[in-house]
Amino acid sequence: MSTSSSESIESSEITATAKPAPRTMGLPNNGFVAVATISPASTVADPAHNARLVEDGLRRAAAEGANIVAFPEVTLTSYIADDLLYHSILLESAERELGRLVRRTADLDVLYSVGTPLCINGKIYNTVAVCHRGRILGVVPKTFIPTYGVDFEGRWFQSGPAEVTDITVAGFEHVPFGSHQLFRCRELPQLCVGYEICEDIWSPDPPSIKLALAGATIICNGSASNASLEKDLYRRGLISGQSARLLCCYAYCSSGQGDSTGDVTVGGQEIIAENGSVLAQAQPFGEGHAIADADVESLWCARRGMSSFHVAASAQAAGYHETVFSMEIAEHPLLRPVSKQPFVPANERDLNDCCDLGLTMQAHGMLAFLHNRGANQMTVLAEDTAVKDAALALIAAVKTSDLAQIDRTAVRVQFSGEKPNAHAEALLDSLAAALGCTVFDAGQPSIANPNGALINPVDMTELALGISDFPIDLSMQYAVNSQLARSFVPLMLARVAQTTSNERLHAALGPIIEHDDVLHVPEHDPLAARGFADIAPAEVEDFYIDGFLRAQYRPSKSFRLAQRAFGTAYSDHELLNWMRTFYGRFFATQFMRHDLPDGPRIGSAGLDLRDGFMMPTVAQNTLWIDEVDELLAQFRE
Repeated sequence: MSTSSSESIESSEITATAKPAPRTMGLPNNGFVAVATISPASTVADPAHNARLVEDGLRRAAAEGANIVAFPEVTLTSYIADDLLYHSILLESAERELGRLVRRTADLDVLYSVGTPLCINGKIYNTVAVCHRGRILGVVPKTFIPTYGVDFEGRWFQSGPAEVTDITVAGFEHVPFGSHQLFRCRELPQLCVGYEICEDIWSPDPPSIKLALAGATIICNGSASNASLEKDLYRRGLISGQSARLLCCYAYCSSGQGDSTGDVTVGGQEIIAENGSVLAQAQPFGEGHAIADADVESLWCARRGMSSFHVAASAQAAGYHETVFSMEIAEHPLLRPVSKQPFVPANERDLNDCCDLGLTMQAHGMLAFLHNRGANQMTVLAEDTAVKDAALALIAAVKTSDLAQIDRTAVRVQFSGEKPNAHAEALLDSLAAALGCTVFDAGQPSIANPNGALINPVDMTELALGISDFPIDLSMQYAVNSQLARSFVPLMLARVAQTTSNERLHAALGPIIEHDDVLHVPEHDPLAARGFADIAPAEVEDFYIDGFLRAQYRPSKSFRLAQRAFGTAYSDHELLNWMRTFYGRFFATQFMRHDLPDGPRIGSAGLDLRDGFMMPTVAQNTLWIDEVDELLAQFRE
């Protein structure tokens, strides 16, 4: 099934892998950028103290490897300064302390944004100052000013202009001011940062939309959102949803507990989300700190693969002012969760829903196939395939027969070989009996009659490795599992066992689920002689398939993520040897997948054009194999 390749995780649970990272190939740090959010407990009307809190948090984050750090809105005076904002002494102090903060942190190679009120040409604006290495690169004002509920910002603040002009602030001249600003890293152009403030994300037309379409891959939001029942859940959904919609990393931080009043509590909330997945978070009234690596390279890749995502040719073409800064993106242990099962939802409820829906989609797809063929019989081909694959195909076929109001005896499982595997036959025989299907007709040719259809159980992992194919007439076959990763199939069977009221079915599925369906190279395999016989466990092969099909990772990046996902379960040498076999077999067997038979499009990754994958049969694997060989050489040094 299709899920994001990252799990949602608390920031405190993210630990660095102990394995050494290979020397970077391609982009700096493989395109990973460490993003941190910090919510200091600001004190009302004490900019000097608050600036020290910001500096302390900033240095802590830098020590953890952060490249981008975001602080809440109006941090330097506290959000609840209220009518004290009318006092020049407070505004002047905030601006003065901003300048001092910038100069004190000139030694840090970190792009950070800190919220402060600024009086510009006689009006007060709620702004974030974007700073780096002793400079204020720009000042971004808040666009939407809330004056409803518990917020009274319209009393003090004016909506900021979109058009960018130069101002003098905190002793720095010619500082760009305006909401239409982007900040891009010279060494890693995929790192392009945009800013909006609190209410902006809640509005019907968030500035973040235009920021993303102008090129921003990371969007930071400094906020001061108050706490209330279930609001943290809503914010999490809002932020993760916006990151998915905009194919970006969205870093959100809200004011700390110092901004609470007697009747309104503010407890901070940190959320770092990327393309719909929460990478790190800190709950309200918690430590007020979160950090995670954003994969800006993959975000670029996702955007270029979506024709409806129209990014402007340049920031200037979109009407935005772009400031370019230089930053060293150093290598460090990954600060992000990496699921070792990218095709499996991390949340149990989501997993159950996906299993139920997946089986339903298989059955209804097969139903359409039967209607189109005018067929009323189904034969599940169990020759030379995994027992679990055949079992799932049989269950889907039975569900289809019920939908089509065809007697279950019209569904059969067939081993066409002369010497079928006796243990596999016994397992599937028990399952067929529990489902009321026709018992095997072993030894008979695998040919459907004119009123029948052949159900081929081969899964996507087998297809990707070229260890299974589709014999006989493709037009007669339905590839029911062709878009299911091998590692997901037993979970679907377990869900059937969990939900069925048929005791015989439950008993029959138990030993099938426990059966070890090892991926293996078929007899007389021509690729084995070329050094591509070392096939990995299914979970590793599925991990590589996901990285190749959905994320387009280069080998060095896929290997680094595999190190993080599998930890010490497999050695570096094993992971690289298996990766080499994967690329070798995948490229060499593409011709076998060029014309796959019909099958249900279940997830977001597939192996033929109908699934959104187009690859020529004559492509060379040299670039991929050579990079794996370079990695192998590194670990032999």
